[in-house]
Amino acid sequence: MLINVTGDGKGKSTSAFGTVVRALGWGWQVTLLQFVKGELETGEVRFFRNLRQDNFVFEQLGAGLSWHPGNHKELAQSGWLKAMKLLHDPNLQLLVLDELNIALHLGYLDMDEVVNALAHRRKDLHVMVTGRYAHEKLLAISDLISDIHALKHPFEQGEEAQKGIDY
Repeated sequence: MLINVTGDGKGKSTSAFGTVVRALGWGWQVTLLQFVKGELETGEVRFFRNLRQDNFVFEQLGAGLSWHPGNHKELAQSGWLKAMKLLHDPNLQLLVLDELNIALHLGYLDMDEVVNALAHRRKDLHVMVTGRYAHEKLLAISDLISDIHALKHPFEQGEEAQKGIDY
């Protein structure tokens, strides 16, 4: 199944992390690749880097916030090469491509190449893509789409992101 969790609301990556926990609970082989995050210490980084399970791989592939300096495009392309290999790994059961939608939206990766690779992945591999701005081409090949909408968030009133809630 190809799952896409998108929208302007909070909870896209959080949804993916919950799916990772569920899959690991069943003993699945899981890989989680984060395409944009890379410099901010987050709760998920602290947790996943300390998780000692042979059936789980976690990697941050980005340079951090897209408006900060860094080789964003080069890092995304390098990460995509890893992801393409994993799309045919016979042992993998779940591949999470966190914030891939953002990397595509910002032009770090070629949309047609990504859509083609995901459409031709190993048929029994579940792939979960997250991030705002999911492109129609990617949504068209997705089997399950969740569009998370923001109704209210303290950030809109000038409050800082909250440790443990937002990062």
